Amino acid sequence: MGRHPTGRGIGVAGVVVIVALAVAGAAAITGALAVAGWLPGGHGTGEQTAAVPCDGAVRDVRVVTASSFAPVLNRLGDDLAQGGQCLRLRVEQADGRTAATQVAVDDADVWIPDDASWKHVAPPGLLGPDRSHEAGAVLATSPFFMVTDSATGRRLTRAGGSWLALADLVANSGVHLVVRDPAGSGDGLVGAGYVAEAVWVAQGMDASALALEKIVEKVRVDEDGPAMPTSANEVGVVPEYALLPALARPGGAAPMIFAGRDHTAQLRYTWFPTAKAVADPVRAAALDRLRAALTGPRAAQALDAAGLRSPESKDPPTRGRQAVPALTAATLPVLGGHHVDHVFASWYRDDRQMNVTMVVDVSWSMSSPAPGGRTPLIDLVGHGAQSVGDMLPDQARLGLWTFGSQLDGTRDYRIAVPIEPLTREHRAELASVVGRLHAEHTGTGLYDTILAAYTAARDAYTPGRSNQVMVFTDGINEDDPDSISLPQLTRRLLTAQDPRRPVQLSLVAFGEHPQVAEISKALDPVHAYVEPLRTATQVEAMFIHLASGGLHSESRS
Repeated sequence: MGRHPTGRGIGVAGVVVIVALAVAGAAAITGALAVAGWLPGGHGTGEQTAAVPCDGAVRDVRVVTASSFAPVLNRLGDDLAQGGQCLRLRVEQADGRTAATQVAVDDADVWIPDDASWKHVAPPGLLGPDRSHEAGAVLATSPFFMVTDSATGRRLTRAGGSWLALADLVANSGVHLVVRDPAGSGDGLVGAGYVAEAVWVAQGMDASALALEKIVEKVRVDEDGPAMPTSANEVGVVPEYALLPALARPGGAAPMIFAGRDHTAQLRYTWFPTAKAVADPVRAAALDRLRAALTGPRAAQALDAAGLRSPESKDPPTRGRQAVPALTAATLPVLGGHHVDHVFASWYRDDRQMNVTMVVDVSWSMSSPAPGGRTPLIDLVGHGAQSVGDMLPDQARLGLWTFGSQLDGTRDYRIAVPIEPLTREHRAELASVVGRLHAEHTGTGLYDTILAAYTAARDAYTPGRSNQVMVFTDGINEDDPDSISLPQLTRRLLTAQDPRRPVQLSLVAFGEHPQVAEISKALDPVHAYVEPLRTATQVEAMFIHLASGGLHSESRS
């Protein structure tokens, strides 16, 4: 989604020509720059990086940046030339999910995306080490606001005026969300992600996955933005830099604007030098000079003109004063990789590329209802397994096992549906098996089954996908002659691990069992995810979480 700027200083080719310092005036200009905060010894605002003094040679710096940050570089072009930084910027605008590819294609020195969460989509080895040459430093921010009509605004106020309240209104009432395309910009990815993040913080990861799935059903995606509401019952999630020009347009009733009483959500424009650039002393020195320029007082002016805030600033840009509410809540952290995956998997069905083996306990206790409901656990699990199959794309691979004690000769498990792509025939086979699931008079051969399922998933590993084993049980390892012990399970799983074929093991236990804590501790060395569930709603949410990106050990934090 690369776009080429055509404004002053950066032409279609994305070039700003900077002239070197004249020898006769170099000392005087250098002294003035130091006083202004451009070079070491100066007093510029923001975090400073010691700039390497100019050696008189003009250096090219190739920058890939978000379209909303390009005006900052454009405005600084003349200052860089007059300031004697000896830099010639070659700037390419690229937004969203494809920007990291543009960084590689351009052999860029630095990537400045509109949020730090995009780092998750960068190919391995593209970016320099964390903190090397200030990698990961935030250059600017732009907070998000909820924007809506007065009637919907009153509903949002009564619900608490929070991001969590917005998520609940969208998921459970007639309110619709308006966002940019999550794949196209941080406006969309982070805006949608933070609505779900508010649920994650308050109610947990599974509730967040369930809420996000419901939100996607009632969302309007604005391809070009800003994501302003255009009809009643819509709430737009809009970053400040895009909101301020929209508010300045004449006509229409003034919208109600909310900052969020529970959290502050914001874009973080982040400095990511590339691995190749930091490994080259000449390129790295030029990067340090550019970094120093982007943290000085002239940068603050350029940010303000672009509608962006300096890092940590609580004050809106000049043209936004009196236009937006104050930020009063703590700022949400950067979206982690697993959270980013959930947004994409919820929005784009084809992103749900996974190999998943669901392993279902069919011992007699599964005929009991989940707490707070009347539906037998086995029926809830069967419905959930079918939902996962329905939510995954045809290219995903799914298998279903059932287990008890010695269900198949001396084996504790049956391979009810082998792991295969979800063709029409395979979906029909899954539906047939799920329809016949029932509790049986048998024990629970949990440990042997976990080991067998993990080993089989490792052997069926497919690169480039989330390879998952998800075990559902309401009991402990019991009534299973010749079962391996829990310590033996740990040792054998560690032996079965293959770093070239990683498999995420998850165990979902229904009800209250003291042994669950012991199992969790035993499975920790293989980074398994263990979750006790107590209600039917939690069961539904867990299956949604599995289908919309898979479970991950990060979810435990």
